[in-house]
Amino acid sequence: MSKKLLFKNVASLSLIQIANYIFPLITIPITSRLFGPEKFGVINYAAAFMVYFNLLINYGFDLTATRKISKDANNIILRNYIFSEVMNVKILLFVVSLIIFSVSLYNVQPLNLEKKVAIFTFIGCIGVVFNQNWLFQSMQELHKVTLVNFGGRFLFTIAIVAAIKQQEDYIWQPLISSLITICISVITFFWSLKRYKVKYIQISFKNIINVLWSEKIVFFSIIIVSLYTTTNIVILGFYQNETQVGYYSAGQRLMDVIRSVISLPLSMALFPYIGKAFGENKKSGIIIVQKALPLVMLCTGLMGVIMVSIGPNILKVFFGNKYEPAVQAFQVLSFIPMVVSLSNLFGVQIMLHLKMDKLFLYTTSIGATISIILNVILVQKYGFIGTAIAWLITEILITLTMYVLLRINGINPVDTKFFRLYFIKQQLNPLINTLVKANRM
Repeated sequence: MSKKLLFKNVASLSLIQIANYIFPLITIPITSRLFGPEKFGVINYAAAFMVYFNLLINYGFDLTATRKISKDANNIILRNYIFSEVMNVKILLFVVSLIIFSVSLYNVQPLNLEKKVAIFTFIGCIGVVFNQNWLFQSMQELHKVTLVNFGGRFLFTIAIVAAIKQQEDYIWQPLISSLITICISVITFFWSLKRYKVKYIQISFKNIINVLWSEKIVFFSIIIVSLYTTTNIVILGFYQNETQVGYYSAGQRLMDVIRSVISLPLSMALFPYIGKAFGENKKSGIIIVQKALPLVMLCTGLMGVIMVSIGPNILKVFFGNKYEPAVQAFQVLSFIPMVVSLSNLFGVQIMLHLKMDKLFLYTTSIGATISIILNVILVQKYGFIGTAIAWLITEILITLTMYVLLRINGINPVDTKFFRLYFIKQQLNPLINTLVKANRM
């Protein structure tokens, strides 16, 4: 994969992520004032709960399926087989998710009290079944779906502005989001079939079970990660009220803008690029990570400093004065994108590519355990501020643990020579040029 294509993917992914978060932020000055912190908390609690079903259905295929195909992207037989495996597993897991959700709807009090919000949010899981981003990513053409995703976010914004007129309309926000998600997924699904000439082949139930078993470590690793990125909201909602969830969600939403624009595009674009390098040899892959590290730290660190400085004003503009308590949570969360980016390089980019799945699972398991303990302790005493502190501490500990374990195994992910200005400019200039060209298109 050439540098030009890599940075084109980064630019395209950035545009997708901007659409995913900036467009909703356009609607926030309207919805946040109409809903208030309590109803805003209701929506975000349901969304946090549904993340588990999204993760279950997706089963880590964005990593595992991408890893399989990217090593031999031109093999149409392999492509058809992996595609068929993924679709069969997703359909099976959707049925399982539907059963679990139906039980939860009547046994989890926050969901039971807001059944419509819960159901409308769960409908979005259908979109996860049809989502083919993993295939576009493995073919190193994620930029192809940029306009479709961008258009979907634009329609979401228009629909929200048109439909939300009073506080009681809060139930329609998750429904609109779910329906648009499904439409985008279905469009890109059939587009991928045509573009890559993918054909469905019959997969035995035994093979489906084998896929579930063979990919279980990566899946559980991702689930465990969600325990300290999503379960914190569930724990907060258990010990505190919806208003506290609303404050925390407001701070997290702004922090997510940083992750979506900088961290996630870099991660998703680098994964197949680094995977190809590791496919050649171990040394090449590690060198690519070492070169990427300073650039990732520079981008996410600088953005963190900026957001700490201007974040309070931005939060008040978008959410209103009712959300002023969320400022403290946002400032605590502002540097999480940088820490998460480092752990992504150490864990996802190095450990998973070197088949160190068990070590990755071990590290994230420790982090999840620490996170739950910290949340239970801090949330009861400090409320939503405690949630933010618990997440930051957990991410720092996980990143340090990954680094130490890599060094113990004879791998050095950090080479200080690449922190020199000359090497940083080498990596930064092509990225800037690509982003400028993308904006002119």
